[in-house]
Amino acid sequence: MIAAALAAAALTCPAHVDAVPDPLGTTATVTWRAPKQARLAFRVARDGATIGQTRGRRLRVRVAPDKRHRITVTPVLGDAVQRRCARRVTVGGPLAVRGFMARPSGKRVRLSWEPAGNGRYRLWRGARPRALRTRSATARIPARGSARYRVAAAGGPRSAPVIVKRGHRAPKPPSRPTLAGSTLSWRRAPGKRLTYRVRSSGRTVKALRGTRTQIAQPGRYEVLAVDALGWASKAVPVPSAAALRAPGAPRAVSVSDTTLALAWDPPSGATPRGYRVLRDGQVVGQVAAPRIALTNLAPKATHAWSVVAVDGRGRVSAPSPETRITQADPPPATGHVHAYVLASTDASFAAFRAHYTAISHVYPTYFDCNRSSAALEGRDDPLIDRFAQDRKIRLMPRVNCQSTAILQRILNDAPTRTAWLDGIAALVDQHGYDGVNIDFEAMRPEDRDAFTAFIADLAQRLHARGKQLSVAVNGKTADVPNHPRSTAFDYAALSEQADYLFVMGWGVHWSGSAPGAQDDVAWVRAVADYVATMPHREKWVMGTLLYGMDWPAGGPGTALHYADIQALGQPATYMPEQDSYRMTYTDAAGTAHELWFSDAGVVGNRVAIARERGLGVGFWRLGQEDERIWSDPRLP
Repeated sequence: MIAAALAAAALTCPAHVDAVPDPLGTTATVTWRAPKQARLAFRVARDGATIGQTRGRRLRVRVAPDKRHRITVTPVLGDAVQRRCARRVTVGGPLAVRGFMARPSGKRVRLSWEPAGNGRYRLWRGARPRALRTRSATARIPARGSARYRVAAAGGPRSAPVIVKRGHRAPKPPSRPTLAGSTLSWRRAPGKRLTYRVRSSGRTVKALRGTRTQIAQPGRYEVLAVDALGWASKAVPVPSAAALRAPGAPRAVSVSDTTLALAWDPPSGATPRGYRVLRDGQVVGQVAAPRIALTNLAPKATHAWSVVAVDGRGRVSAPSPETRITQADPPPATGHVHAYVLASTDASFAAFRAHYTAISHVYPTYFDCNRSSAALEGRDDPLIDRFAQDRKIRLMPRVNCQSTAILQRILNDAPTRTAWLDGIAALVDQHGYDGVNIDFEAMRPEDRDAFTAFIADLAQRLHARGKQLSVAVNGKTADVPNHPRSTAFDYAALSEQADYLFVMGWGVHWSGSAPGAQDDVAWVRAVADYVATMPHREKWVMGTLLYGMDWPAGGPGTALHYADIQALGQPATYMPEQDSYRMTYTDAAGTAHELWFSDAGVVGNRVAIARERGLGVGFWRLGQEDERIWSDPRLP
């Protein structure tokens, strides 16, 4: 009934969604319009994560001053979420205008703001924008009432408002600003609800309600007060406290991929008590001697380094000239493992970063099939790409589809087939991949020839670009007709086209089956023996799973990783016939469970089976596996 009510209530969609940041840029008030309706609430999300729900028409949310946030407002009626009515607005980020304020100018006020974007701005009074190429404008003080102004850079969110009204006076400035060491302080200006802005070179570097802050970078500063309507006082300059000459420019003594040793000449004249080292203008450390050793830097990153001298009273000199230094390339990978990385989890990428030296080919899970349109969709992750490419690891993202109906269209419908072939080739060209991995496991047996032809066409396109093709195939011990999972894979024919065949060496038991070892060792040996009879043995990779399966009584199994299994704190029994571990336990709700999993020793045994037959080694997937596997001498 609730769903029907939502479908009929077209007017429940929020309108005029807006997010207004506060003067400090740390919170924003989200507002929207919608007619009143019984039981109707609105769910507010920040960057996809729900942060509150209200029956009102506004909600205050926390934001980061320098980060661009996407705020979403979605109607909710009972337990039904009306996602088609979700409305979005952005706030903050690099294009956000800072320092918007008003100052009296005769019988008018002067509105000004700091540079942002490409120098094109829109100034609003109410709902009517005015295009500008300057960073200031004058506004008439209304004879009665008030006028509300907001400004935005082209493509950026609107600023906090400035309100102009007759009879209002700008606040008086703060007094006696003092810079002692890195601490800047001043006396409070008279008035209520004032904020203070610390500016350098015309830009706001701090915004706060207190009267004391830390200044990391030397320079000339000024302080002004701003009231709740956005009217600003005159700016008060901060007296310079420099008492030392600048030291010499830093020079690199040694450079690696993640470390850097710098040295510099002391300033002439007075002897400083110490030195602050700045990276791209931000202080990263202070030392007593004119040298520093830095660690945990990003490989291949380029930074501008400078130094300031500090005396015994905490006063700092002007900065030295900058020196730009580029870190070295990281050590390349030397191993031979093919590994999948689940791009949606930080744990998987973390495992890749920690153990990359053992990996030669990485298959990040970027792309999939749309279950409605059959279109190729997904998203690249530049962080994973750059990490792999910098370490000379072949980057071959996974192109996945596990829908039998969609796979039938991809392989047999000419327009869909062409769209997928063109789309995959375009992704390789766009992102500079070394190739792709195709994972189509749910095909019908009768699509065997169509799949082989698809792989042949794709291989031809990729090889013409100097790229490679990997194909995931279901494990089997013989080529039998009409098997629901393995018949579609013509091992011999595929080996003539693809560069690698990743054999999924698991599936004896699965989520919907009775409990048992997913990769029973006798079956794995039989699969490996059969694979070893195929042409082009150097192309074949025996894949091993790095997770367990937990079956509750009466329900489907759930995948659990090694760390999750160990956290259960239950004893496990090694089952030599299956070469796997079995655990039984009862959860807090009284449900009995049966869990089968592998530790590093079991995974190492699967690696040995592959290597004894001259086959490659692969893992599904990195993240939360038994860490001891990476020190196993049986890894290639």
